[in-house]
Amino acid sequence: MRKCTFFLLIFGIAAGILIINIPVSTRQGIDFKIKKIDMPLYLKILDFFDRHYNYAVLTKRIIAEANTDKDRVMEIFTWTHQNIKKPVPDLPIVDDHVWYTIVRGYGARDQFSDVFTTLCNYAGIDAYFAWITSKDQKSRLPLSFVNLEDKWYIFDPYYGVWFKDKDNNLADIDTLRSGAGWTMVLLGTNPQIDYSNYFSNLPTIKEIGYRRANLQSPLRRLKFEAKKVLKLYK
Repeated sequence: MRKCTFFLLIFGIAAGILIINIPVSTRQGIDFKIKKIDMPLYLKILDFFDRHYNYAVLTKRIIAEANTDKDRVMEIFTWTHQNIKKPVPDLPIVDDHVWYTIVRGYGARDQFSDVFTTLCNYAGIDAYFAWITSKDQKSRLPLSFVNLEDKWYIFDPYYGVWFKDKDNNLADIDTLRSGAGWTMVLLGTNPQIDYSNYFSNLPTIKEIGYRRANLQSPLRRLKFEAKKVLKLYK
């Protein structure tokens, strides 16, 4: 019996070593050209948990003085706009993990929203970003969507833009879509963008499901991967 247990233990260890060394890959975009990066499974797992705990620690530090969800969102919004810089000439635009954008300290317009909405999720607030098409269908704008008390609000962290209603409160999507007395608020310089040109195409949001911004935590990622596997074998 002891020999059987011993051999099972050795077999389990050997199988585990083989599994964690399975070759996997990730993708990275540099100046809009995608390349595949190969690595062993254990390294991909370690990298994932490293990013997860860094997100958690950073978010906790940013919102340390905030008492409400709105305050937390505004602290994260301000931090993102002030700490992530616009693309620097002669430096590549790199598209990989959200955490690496934070480490590099600069990013493209959608990467600002990537950072902002990811950190909002780590603060326990549903958020994601999407590209919104203009009314004339000629341009697109990445906007961040944040849920506060069952209402959705939009932000543009790249330009430091958010919107307030006639009562000086955050203007929700319905208010912006209706055009009922909203005002643009700036943390930075005026981007000279007619945001109202995009408001008619703002989505009606019910459930956001799994998005890049909320798939950085291990539990949610595990659920997501499990659903993919179940769907594959149905």
